[in-house]
Amino acid sequence: MLLTAETTKRILNAAEAKATALGLKVTICVVDENGLTKGLLRMDGARFTTIDIAVGKARACAGTGRSNGETAERAGRPVFQFQAMHNGFLFAQGGEPIMDREVVVGAVGISGGTNGQVDEDIAKAALI
Repeated sequence: MLLTAETTKRILNAAEAKATALGLKVTICVVDENGLTKGLLRMDGARFTTIDIAVGKARACAGTGRSNGETAERAGRPVFQFQAMHNGFLFAQGGEPIMDREVVVGAVGISGGTNGQVDEDIAKAALI
């Protein structure tokens, strides 16, 4: 299954709703399985710096097929540093895979919460 435009909009809306409920202004990025942007929403009031961070988190997650919370501790390893420098990956909490059964079809990245755990919570809420 491909990540559809309709699914992308649903994820963006769900993440925005969770961030709003928490009183936060974040950027939400949805990418396909190749790390290409399907949708991006910078909420009113979110800092411009959150854009590249959300994209990097989503791309890193799509590239590994795993939650960034699981890979963040390895971000200093040479292979991860290479991916960060050359592919724009950001291994930090707030990136979650979008699954269709057992297949990664994309990822969502969040930036702008009060800490990485909050970004991760918003990303996970967007996928429920």
